[in-house]
Amino acid sequence: MNRITAICRNFLWGASSDYKNPPNISWGICCMPKDEGGLGIKEAKTWNKALLGKYVWWLANKKDHLWVRWVNHVYMKNSPWTDYKAPSDCSWSWKKIVFIMSLFKQAYVNHHWLNSSHEYTVKAGYDWLRGSHPKVTWYHVFWNRLNLPKSSFICWEYMHKRLPTRDRLLRMGCPIDPVCSTCCQADETHSHLVCECPYAIECFRILHCRLHVNFRVQDLISWFSTVRRISKFQKRFIGACHVALIYWIWRVRNEAKMNAVLRRPEVLVLQVIHDLKARVLTLNSAPFVPRDYAWLQNV
Repeated sequence: MNRITAICRNFLWGASSDYKNPPNISWGICCMPKDEGGLGIKEAKTWNKALLGKYVWWLANKKDHLWVRWVNHVYMKNSPWTDYKAPSDCSWSWKKIVFIMSLFKQAYVNHHWLNSSHEYTVKAGYDWLRGSHPKVTWYHVFWNRLNLPKSSFICWEYMHKRLPTRDRLLRMGCPIDPVCSTCCQADETHSHLVCECPYAIECFRILHCRLHVNFRVQDLISWFSTVRRISKFQKRFIGACHVALIYWIWRVRNEAKMNAVLRRPEVLVLQVIHDLKARVLTLNSAPFVPRDYAWLQNV
């Protein structure tokens, strides 16, 4: 399981079997559901325990399976499964199942899963083992269906403040100039990159003029959850435009750093809107509502 986890982690962060790229975000956060701030990746060890929990459910409910009969005859001798301890001379696989039995003991109440009449499922077992965490407020914006996956991923790193900005690189010991590559006026931080940099501010001003909205980019999450005067499609498109623009601001930052090239804000905004319109036409197989179609044509 450790090897499987290492392969998945290295694949996500661009490493290989003979090179380990330091991850920007811990694997534990990556394995959280998207609405809790993660990527929704299944954690292999916990998922394996949840799969083995199916055997515990069979034993607890004395299911009519050949395997259950064999286990009762050879190992358990019809003793209560909650008090059972594995003998020292049993197989490795049976010891693992007994260990899982001790984990799930408190989740089985009166032979029912979590004091309910529902049967055990692997998903329910995985969620119970993983535990619950607070929901994040930005989930619906940054994992919008209209977003390009690469844009959502960069914004996910941005929301966790784990992009390799110059202030973070300095804290890691890299001898670099802390000044922002796009504006050359202040030190580069996560807050400066999107909310304070004059280049980013101009990009969002042009975008807001095209979309006919008026709010600060740092208020995007609260605006997205409170606005009522526009349709659901328009909200999703506006959110996707902001996510895409954050991604492009990060790309422009890298281009300015590596090649000393800076795109004009109006060109960048046109690129964002063009890409999003193309994605909308690709994803929407159902016909547009006339009001939404007219709105999209005027953007």
